[in-house]
Amino acid sequence: MHRSSYPAGDTSASRIKALVLYLEAARGAAEADALLSTLKLSREDLAEETKPIGVAVLHRALEAFVGRWGRDELRQTWRGVVAPANLAVWMRVLRGTSRPEDAFRQLDGYGGDEVRTSRWETLEAGSGRWRGRVFVAHDPRIERDGLLALARETELAAVPVLFGLEPARVQTVSTHRATFATRTGAAGQEFDVSWDVRPKSAAVAVGSALGALAGGLGALAHPLAVAASVPIGAAVGAGVGLLVRRDREGRVEARAQEIRLRALERSTALRDNQAPPSVASGEGAVIAGLYRLGATLGSGASGVIHQATRLSDNLPVAIKLLRAAVAHDAVASDRLRREAEAMGLAWHPNVVELYEQGVLPDGTTFLAMELLDGESLATRLRRRAPLPMSELVPMFVELCDALSAVHAAGVIHRDLKPGNIFLARHPRGAPAAEQRERVKILDFGIARVEWAETRLTGAEGAVGTPGYMSPEQEQGREVDGRSDVFALGAVLYECLAGVPIKPGVAAGEFERERTSGVQRAAAPVPRAWMAVVERAMATLPRERFSDAKLLRDAIVEAGRAPGEVALHIPNTR
Repeated sequence: MHRSSYPAGDTSASRIKALVLYLEAARGAAEADALLSTLKLSREDLAEETKPIGVAVLHRALEAFVGRWGRDELRQTWRGVVAPANLAVWMRVLRGTSRPEDAFRQLDGYGGDEVRTSRWETLEAGSGRWRGRVFVAHDPRIERDGLLALARETELAAVPVLFGLEPARVQTVSTHRATFATRTGAAGQEFDVSWDVRPKSAAVAVGSALGALAGGLGALAHPLAVAASVPIGAAVGAGVGLLVRRDREGRVEARAQEIRLRALERSTALRDNQAPPSVASGEGAVIAGLYRLGATLGSGASGVIHQATRLSDNLPVAIKLLRAAVAHDAVASDRLRREAEAMGLAWHPNVVELYEQGVLPDGTTFLAMELLDGESLATRLRRRAPLPMSELVPMFVELCDALSAVHAAGVIHRDLKPGNIFLARHPRGAPAAEQRERVKILDFGIARVEWAETRLTGAEGAVGTPGYMSPEQEQGREVDGRSDVFALGAVLYECLAGVPIKPGVAAGEFERERTSGVQRAAAPVPRAWMAVVERAMATLPRERFSDAKLLRDAIVEAGRAPGEVALHIPNTR
């Protein structure tokens, strides 16, 4: 049966904004204004790129652009797609991703919740390659001239740029009719996308060839030395080429982190500018028109945490409120901002999830986060310690996996301890027999985010909790992921022995003291596990596990070893 009507197509304003931003940069503000005049739009209409806008309006914008500048110029507008003022629409696509192929799998999040007349589907994804298709439920006749498909190609080409790489090569494989999720007739397009996964790596080969050539020329004066000079020159040249390539890869990672931070800042700025209504702080009050407060979960000098309900879908959440008087304090407000940035960047199933951040008219700052059922590791250890191996190994595997994701996002937690590790019952609300525990890392209030400026670093000196801080952290010096590895080693020891390590005492020294005399009633630590703890808590960062993945492997291996008591502990201090 022929379909005579279709859902009203909607998209995000970012797609028209990309055209305007590109024209402004490449052709001047007058040309950008001329396009807006043709569409009877103002710049204010595009100020919030996440706002819904009609697909028909976008199509008219594409017609006007191509009529003036041509289809080849439209392909260049990927620069406007990823311009800093247009990045908020990419937050849902970037969350939890570290590679372009992961972002392509999350294309349904592009533009936000309001865009509902298109659906993306991944057919194949791998390193440097993605193939997928999009179904659109609006009138397929608007797709006939191929302008919307060409605009989609441009957006797909821009995805690797978000990770510091060059634009992708995109080809529309086919256009066809298909069945949309709503069972309405829909047009669809299939795309094949490829990109270079790292900067051009010819530097090593070129360096080797040039080094060999230099060695050969040098040997002309001494013919007998040619056998040695050519391979030496080649090796030196290859080494130089390798350094050049690593430098380029470092630049790529730096660009990727900068883009992620700008996307987060842009998204936050749009939410802050939405001027939500004022708020009361008591139970039953509505926060920002979005969340209804419930019972208080905890409170302190600077703020309070409430159980709350998200009004749009009745989702239970936790709301952290920073009191208005405290919000004006630079350090306190930086802590909450840093916590929001860190949680937004370091998405992982074992990291508490951030839903929303905002500032209310009275100055109160809030975070809306995942609501967890369960208990902290600190509570668990007070109730029953030490922990059995069957419980400890999977717990620390999840912790190391989460920490790897946190560090990959450029975040250093700086306050890992049992009180900031939560043992959540999952899935929430399911019968007890169907629930399993999942570890969640909490409280990124003093986290350090790489590539971002913060008044916390250097202003507060040593920040963290004694007994879990690495030596360099205690001294207020620069820290990296190995400082978190040190803290996790201290937590591991506490779970094994049932008591925390004394601040400033080496793991081996404390173990000998603890298991002597009246302390012998405490649990001894098996040799294999003590070796893991001592390496994780080594005084010098270079002597520790270089990352959480290596610590994870060592924990898994120790879990397979016999539970022999450590008799001799080498001094690590």
